Amino acid sequence: MFETSTRAPMIPAEEYKYAKLAMEWYGWGSPIGLGILLVALAAAAVLARIAIFGL
Repeated sequence: MFETSTRAPMIPAEEYKYAKLAMEWYGWGSPIGLGILLVALAAAAVLARIAIFGL
């Protein structure tokens, strides 16, 4: 039913490498960060249009 991991513990250099890759994925240069930025810019444009021209 339950499997135990047979993988050996990582050395600190491996841990650092994978942690660095994970942090790069979630930064503003990542696809996730760029998507959030695009949505925020679109929302700001809509709010600016509403503020200037009204509904």
